[in-house]
Amino acid sequence: MRKIDLTIEICGSSGDGTLAAGDILAMTLSHLGYHTLSFDVYPAEIRGFGKCVAHTRVSDAPLYSVGRGVDVLVSLNDPYSIEQAPSLKERAVVLFDSWPLKEVGEGECVAGHLKPGNYLYGVPMGELSQRSTHGWRSRNIVALGALAGLFDMDVDGFLERLTSKFKKKAGVAEQVAAAFKAGVDYVRENLLKIDPLSLALDKKPEQKGYALLSGNEAAAQGALDAKCRFYAGYPITPATKIMEILSARLPREGGTVVQTEDEISAIGMVTGAAFMGKRAMTATSGPGLCLMSEFIGYNVMAENSVVILDGQRGGPATGLPTKTEQSDLMMAMFGTNGDAPRIVVAPTSVAECHYWVAEAFYLAEKYQVPVIVLSDLFLATCKTNVILAKIDPKKLAANKVPTAEQMKDYRRQLVTDDGVSPRTIPGTVGGEFVVSGLEQDEEGTPAYDAKTHTMMTEKRHRKMRTALENDVPRPERFGCNGKASLGVLSWGSTMGAVVEAVERACEKGHKVAALKQVVLNPLHVEDLKAFCADCETLLVPELNYGGQFANWLSMHVSAPMRRLCRVNTRPLSYQDVLEEIENISGDGK
Repeated sequence: MRKIDLTIEICGSSGDGTLAAGDILAMTLSHLGYHTLSFDVYPAEIRGFGKCVAHTRVSDAPLYSVGRGVDVLVSLNDPYSIEQAPSLKERAVVLFDSWPLKEVGEGECVAGHLKPGNYLYGVPMGELSQRSTHGWRSRNIVALGALAGLFDMDVDGFLERLTSKFKKKAGVAEQVAAAFKAGVDYVRENLLKIDPLSLALDKKPEQKGYALLSGNEAAAQGALDAKCRFYAGYPITPATKIMEILSARLPREGGTVVQTEDEISAIGMVTGAAFMGKRAMTATSGPGLCLMSEFIGYNVMAENSVVILDGQRGGPATGLPTKTEQSDLMMAMFGTNGDAPRIVVAPTSVAECHYWVAEAFYLAEKYQVPVIVLSDLFLATCKTNVILAKIDPKKLAANKVPTAEQMKDYRRQLVTDDGVSPRTIPGTVGGEFVVSGLEQDEEGTPAYDAKTHTMMTEKRHRKMRTALENDVPRPERFGCNGKASLGVLSWGSTMGAVVEAVERACEKGHKVAALKQVVLNPLHVEDLKAFCADCETLLVPELNYGGQFANWLSMHVSAPMRRLCRVNTRPLSYQDVLEEIENISGDGK
């Protein structure tokens, strides 16, 4: 049971330091012992002005999803903050700048748009910034000081962490400290606290080994831990951060990073690097994955080991570059011509972004297939407390090396019981081979007859079954035991909302269970069927319009499914799922 569970939003314009303040807040709260989950909303324009919102949920217990409804709103820009007012909870707190740098127009003050019962505190952020730092750009730091003072945080610990962040910048740490103290002192000396909210901790929780990471940061670390040695990519939101991290770190570990002219070049280079035996990957978003589809099919035919991370965003086409969605599933599963089996995984948390990117290299190399990792903008950019898994050293070399007997008459496409052919690295004496995108026989000679095509198609699919039997973990069930009145099936980042919703539904006495599947292709169909048979009703929440995951599941089970599909640009909260669970449970009464 959570004693503390608050959602804090800082809202301002580009240039107000909104997202920087949110990042500092989440980082500092995590350091002070809180569990945090932060997520930013910002405009799509690379250079321009627009609304920015730093959304941070903070608790004394682990968090799996964003909160719906805001407990605390900090306004650095009133006109934009007015748009956030409808999301305020009944007893929410609003801090606004009571000393604006320019006259506020009629109806443009956030104070006039609050609900009855909201608590309003005016803090002259601009004036305090001017007095403490001789400039107005520290309003965001003043706001953080006001938050710390008003909500009983460890002010000394907050200040220590804050100044350490800027200690390498001459004079900046002192100015930041002055602005922060100005906000704390003003609240303590001038405001009468009338709201009931607090972030005071009885004792600092132990978080040994925790790190505050985003999904992109965790994914990049997973690639490094898996000994990725080549990365090629083209900048695209929300995957660019992975290339930025690897460009700084991969060359130090003997690897190479190339920024290409487009996504086709990126996947082409990754294909070549993987062909030469390097662990290689690229990361992109939906528009880029579209362009890579022909090469995905080529890598299936050539039995080449490539890893592709797709950070999904709103679509189609260029769509909504800075909004989250889960609408690339069908493309990831089937996006190329012909029968082209590939492994598709969808991490459900930041920690799993690390583990499953690393695992993707192992699976790609062992089964000689493309592996597509489905992230999304929310999962890629949100930050939360994680403990990274240790990578099994045995999985750092998974190539099926030919035996001495096989080398006497080496055949790259040799048909085997498990579907995986022995593989030599180009340049191996006696292990020379030819490969292309054409159908080919065991020796790599192009073949167009029905017998060879059938045999090779079966071979490519057979290794997927081998992977399922040996390396794809069985789905995890949680919630109530035994027969459930409702079963919830979801995927990717939405699973976090399902975890919290099912937990709370069970506390309320609902017989609800959920099934978590990270590997979406191939599926453990028998486990899926057993779960569906154990539930009276099925619910499938996801962030796309047509219910792509529900459609995929329906190809394997005949049970009817109720769909909770949203394309409203924000991640699902646990409240969204919980309300649907309660509505369905009410239908059954």
